[in-house]
Amino acid sequence: MRTSQSVIFFDRQKLVDLHNTVEKFGGLEPIDGENFTPMPESEVEAVEVGLGLRLPDPYRKFLLTFGACSPKEIVVYDPVLRLPSEISTSGKGNLAIFYGDESDVDDAYSIQRRIQVFSGRVPANLIPIADNGGGSQILLGISGEEAGKVYFWDLNNEPFDEEDYMEDYGMARPPEAMFENVYLIAQSFGDFLERLEVIDG
Repeated sequence: MRTSQSVIFFDRQKLVDLHNTVEKFGGLEPIDGENFTPMPESEVEAVEVGLGLRLPDPYRKFLLTFGACSPKEIVVYDPVLRLPSEISTSGKGNLAIFYGDESDVDDAYSIQRRIQVFSGRVPANLIPIADNGGGSQILLGISGEEAGKVYFWDLNNEPFDEEDYMEDYGMARPPEAMFENVYLIAQSFGDFLERLEVIDG
């Protein structure tokens, strides 16, 4: 059984590990201003209430530590399964922005807003957590077999919406159709951060 002191030490160690991982790919910088705006616990909980579940702890810690942010360097991720050549000739993917809290200036980087925007466009058990700089999304699994895993969602091959699918195929769109443009890139959020690397030159 952990004492309160050991829990505090454990939490601090996880925070140190998170910062060390981030520094491996050159660090992060805030979207707005000079200082990071960590997502308040109340806002994280509001997201969780809306989803009806608790976010995976590594990602939760990231939101509470950094909020909306972007890599200081130009980075790519080396996915567990290479991306198709029509998406990336190298098999690697780009990362531009991590979403965070709502902003008084612009809600484009709000995870709450992104979840709303992509509702019905991405699989129901995945949520957008980052952008590749071109509108394609980095998704986090929140339930089912995909829980905790990280995926790439290709904007350029977005599946038909319900109405168009019915019109073209004469049947309701099956859940698996939503995964036609989704690719596994990491086994966990921590694994995703470890797969980020700076582009040389």
